[in-house]
Amino acid sequence: MVGGQGEDSCGKSGTDETPQERKRRGGPAAARGKRSLARKSTAVSQAVQLMYLMCSSLGWIHLVMSQPLFRLLNFFNAPL
Repeated sequence: MVGGQGEDSCGKSGTDETPQERKRRGGPAAARGKRSLARKSTAVSQAVQLMYLMCSSLGWIHLVMSQPLFRLLNFFNAPL
């Protein structure tokens, strides 16, 4: 047999790529799909963390803004 499994005599697979191109691309499709899913999962996780940070910051601002002005002035001018 001239080519490997799933390849023609020129070393091309049914996807019109050589073994070198397939290796450069990063392995079998299943492995690439898992890496793609991991990247998407990381992106979603980062977005959730950012949203949590923004919401918790807004909660802090709401708490500060709901206090009477003289309390805030005393808080920020208090000796350390």
